[in-house]
Amino acid sequence: MSNRVYIAVLVYIAWILVFLAWDYQREKERIYQKIDSALISNALAAPLLLPDGFHHKGMQPGDIDPADDLENTLKLTEYTRNSEAIYIYTLVKQEDKIYFSSANVTNTELEASKDLYNYYLLYDDVDPRIEDVFSKRQQMFFEITDRWGRFRSVFIPKYSSDGTFYVTAADIEISHIEALLNQRLTQQMGLAIIFLLFLIPVMFTFSSAQRRWAKELEKSVGERTQQLHDSEKQLSSIIEHSPAGIFHYDKNSVISMMNQRFLEILGSTEDVLTGFNMLENLQDEQLLSALQKSLQGKIGQFEGPYTTVTGHKKIYLIAEFVPMRDNQGNVSGGVAVFNDATEQQSTTSTLKKLSMAVEQSPNVVVITDVGGQIEYVNHRFTDITGYDPEEVIGKNPRILNSGETTSEIYENLWETLLAGQEWRGVFHNKKKNGELYWAEEIISPITNTQGEITHFIAQQEDITEVRRISDEMNFQTTHDLLTGLLNRRQFENELELTVQKAQQHRSHHALGFIDVDQFKVINDTCGRIAGDELLRQVSNLIRDKIRSRDILARPGSDEFLILFENASLAQAERVLQSIMKNLKGFRFQWEDHSFSVEISVGLTAVDHNTESAVEAMKEVDTACYTAKDAGRNRIHIHNDNDEQQLIHKGYIQWASEIHTALDENRFRLYAQPIVPLQEDKKIGYEVLIRLLTPSGNLVPPGAFLPAAERYNLAVQIDHWVIGNTLEWMTKNIDQLDHIDALAINLSGQSLGDDALLGYIIRSIEQGLVPARMIKFEITETAAIANLKDAQIFIKSLKKLGCRFALDDFGSGLSSFGYLKNLPVDLLKIDGMFVRDIITDPIDEAMVRSINEIGHIMKMETIAEFVENDLIMARLKRLGVDYAQGYAISRPEPIDSILKGSPQAKQESERELQ
Repeated sequence: MSNRVYIAVLVYIAWILVFLAWDYQREKERIYQKIDSALISNALAAPLLLPDGFHHKGMQPGDIDPADDLENTLKLTEYTRNSEAIYIYTLVKQEDKIYFSSANVTNTELEASKDLYNYYLLYDDVDPRIEDVFSKRQQMFFEITDRWGRFRSVFIPKYSSDGTFYVTAADIEISHIEALLNQRLTQQMGLAIIFLLFLIPVMFTFSSAQRRWAKELEKSVGERTQQLHDSEKQLSSIIEHSPAGIFHYDKNSVISMMNQRFLEILGSTEDVLTGFNMLENLQDEQLLSALQKSLQGKIGQFEGPYTTVTGHKKIYLIAEFVPMRDNQGNVSGGVAVFNDATEQQSTTSTLKKLSMAVEQSPNVVVITDVGGQIEYVNHRFTDITGYDPEEVIGKNPRILNSGETTSEIYENLWETLLAGQEWRGVFHNKKKNGELYWAEEIISPITNTQGEITHFIAQQEDITEVRRISDEMNFQTTHDLLTGLLNRRQFENELELTVQKAQQHRSHHALGFIDVDQFKVINDTCGRIAGDELLRQVSNLIRDKIRSRDILARPGSDEFLILFENASLAQAERVLQSIMKNLKGFRFQWEDHSFSVEISVGLTAVDHNTESAVEAMKEVDTACYTAKDAGRNRIHIHNDNDEQQLIHKGYIQWASEIHTALDENRFRLYAQPIVPLQEDKKIGYEVLIRLLTPSGNLVPPGAFLPAAERYNLAVQIDHWVIGNTLEWMTKNIDQLDHIDALAINLSGQSLGDDALLGYIIRSIEQGLVPARMIKFEITETAAIANLKDAQIFIKSLKKLGCRFALDDFGSGLSSFGYLKNLPVDLLKIDGMFVRDIITDPIDEAMVRSINEIGHIMKMETIAEFVENDLIMARLKRLGVDYAQGYAISRPEPIDSILKGSPQAKQESERELQ
């Protein structure tokens, strides 16, 4: 009988120990999971507390103000006061070194003003395992020891909005974890005591049966009594060092025994609490109710905020009152266990805030299990997709699949996630109502303490509007906004592909260049709005006549390009003739004006002989302008042996040379004197230009200016001449007092260029050169062709004091009729009349007439092309004011006209004669 009892007791005790060991291990795993979850939450909170764009490309030491660095430290510090983590921080790696970019400090460090500035603080005793986080870019947990202490830490790789990689981390002290485990151990020991106490009645029940063995057991009892005393001491030691507050009270609720932790929790002393009657002194009704429940033989529990009676300390208390009974089964008192859960409650509150932040996030958040089944969606998910949570929980996210996203993207997604890495990408998803939308997603795996993937979390942003704007911007970069046709750059890309196809497959295509004739007349007469409308209507007419696979573009101004794919020259020519015929019957109406529209067309073949897209563009451009020069309203097909095309080809080469010369500053200024014939006046000069070739030769303007006019480069040349002339005059102003003025030539294109006019005005107003020393020459033909622009240009500069000469006067068909509309100061008589004035009476009469008309209109006259002294004498007798030509001097480098130079002395002597 006795053996059975002891065996039963031993089995009972063994069961208690096994159960407690199993429960302790399970609780340990739970605590670590909870700690790791808290670490992740705290680490992820760090970037949210930092300023937007804090981590960015090119970040380096010193690029933020110390005050901002301190503010970031204080923000993180304030956050950690309410969390279990002692440290949260972010790390960056540069040049194989790891630096803190932000970190909090403890209260002790804050009071000591230690480690308050963490931006680019070197992590000098970094654990080598942290290097793996940067290399593998995976979330990792470590237990590390550094100069700050022993911690369990999490390191999470992150990317900023511009793709900058950094690591966010959080530490929890190992001592804190050990305290939690000890707290649990104490609770288990308390339970063990309670369970063991149940053995007492059992032992008493069997005491009568044991009397006959009393003598035999007397010695054993003594030994066991000693063991009991030892066990009691051990139990007392365990209770005393328990992380939980434990105390004993009698049936009257008077406290008789307590451990040190209980005193710490209440913020009181043993003298105050020994003999403390809880029924009489407790003020919290819920805590009092839990006590009374235990005195009634039931376990009483309490959880909530509590202010201690004796220490007036505010804590979040978890308490359990366990009744104890005597041998008769009557309640004799109880044992209570107090836990201060203030820190845990703060962490729970923080987690609730984070949960609320996720719920109210402007982005979609979806959490799935490892099999991809949806476990959670936030409100934003419903707002964007139209699905309520109950419609998608337990289902696969493929319900959003529109079929527009390729299978390769999904394969890459799963390959990345199952490797434990974060995946980023874009899906074309479908809403519940069938509407498609673009979503940018970041999907990350979530792992447990063993590193096993348990869930996936996806953050999704609706970028449909962003995508639409991007598509519009892409359209704008590849299309002409006025007509909706391709622009030059995109057309040239298409042409390049076609040329490559023709070379590889020996296919045949054709390239057409259309120029709208006399477009400038409509634009000048009715304004640019009318011109734009004309171009839209012409583009529609052309589009109606070509095939859908043909490519139509507007490269600029009044020009169109057509790429006829897989078509011969004959087929393309028939289409272009059809377009010309259609335009012939078209009348452009604008207000009370009506215009006919004609086009000049160039055409070239694109086949295996075509060198490049650039060469094809040159050929068709040349062919088009050959058609314009031949009388307009016609088609010209490119031919390598065509004389006119060879001339235009030369223009193209000169245009390229002009571009290079402008970039390399290879123009040179020359000057030719303009001497007075009638009065003792200062000499003047006309500024001329030469182009210096790479071989060192000087090219006169007659060789390259026609190409400049043809390819709209004249304004750039005029800009160079004006800028360099004014700079030269400013530099040598002290040596120019013998000169009346320098005359600068302007092209017809410059007369309508507002930017150039503004540049001249600013240069004169802000410069040192007097406006009276600046004279501009414009040709009669250019002035008449741009009459309105010329009038504005001349009047604007004359207000500053500049003077104007009308060059080549007499060459126009109606010179005298336009003269009164141009407020010029001088007339330059066309050299074709001056050259033969000695032998041709008609030329002499023309010179006389121009001179007299000019004087009547208060204008001075200049005769150019004065090639000998006889011509100069005749001009002087006719009353012409100035002469210019080889009889006086050939053009010389501009430095030669400075005061004191041999050339200047020679001109001065000629002037005196």
